[in-house]
Amino acid sequence: MSQTGLQNNLQRLIALREQELERQQAQLAAKEQTRARYAATLAKLEQLNAQIGPTGAAVPTLAANSAVYKQAVMQWAEQQRQDLVLHEADMAVQRQAMLALARKQEAYGQLLGRAQARALAAQGKREQKGQDELAAQVWHRSGNGGFDELV
Repeated sequence: MSQTGLQNNLQRLIALREQELERQQAQLAAKEQTRARYAATLAKLEQLNAQIGPTGAAVPTLAANSAVYKQAVMQWAEQQRQDLVLHEADMAVQRQAMLALARKQEAYGQLLGRAQARALAAQGKREQKGQDELAAQVWHRSGNGGFDELV
């Protein structure tokens, strides 16, 4: 495969990986919003639980109702905590995947840079060779290139 073909393929691969990285960043941002909603809901439930107060009121029916309500709020809060923990674990996995993708992206960029440097060096060698050939032609056309005149 030619250097130009390799460079083109690497550039396409980098562009595709960049799109994938942007997609994962958008997904992570959406998950962060969901995490914030979980945390806000949990904070509100804990606030509700604190506002319920003691369940030992003078009226037995009111006390029973208050106890059931408080228990339901506490169960809901516990479920939100568990969901939040699972969601944060999912976010951590996605962050790791995104970091791995970013590292690959960087490696591809370095590979492209080396390929471009090699192509540039090869082009420089071709140009130097062309200049050397021109100089040799000029030297041959002028006899010894004026070498006898210097001696």
